[in-house]
Amino acid sequence: MKIAVTGLNATDNPGPGVPVIRSILASNEFKGEIIGLIYDSLDPGIYMKDIHKKCYLIPYPSTGLEILFQRIKEIHDKEKIDLIIPTLDSELYGFIKIQSLNCGLGIYNFLLTID
Repeated sequence: MKIAVTGLNATDNPGPGVPVIRSILASNEFKGEIIGLIYDSLDPGIYMKDIHKKCYLIPYPSTGLEILFQRIKEIHDKEKIDLIIPTLDSELYGFIKIQSLNCGLGIYNFLLTID
């Protein structure tokens, strides 16, 4: 299983991505790979050892849903992502809105529904 996780910022206002990844990796049953989805090339989680296989830049939520979906599709074409776990409040709406498109690619989303 390939899991993509957002929120790898670990500064004064830490994103929850790194603790989520550490929790997944702590399971003896997990045999997959972690892919980081990042908004900035300076996010500290990018440079932490043994946290992820690769990281990919994704557009900020304010850029729009179509751009986000196209970028997820590009990454999926390379990595064959099975699951996306968005961890930041600011991105939840966008990931919820493109959830059905992601499912069409075979990507599951660990999300709430908008309804």
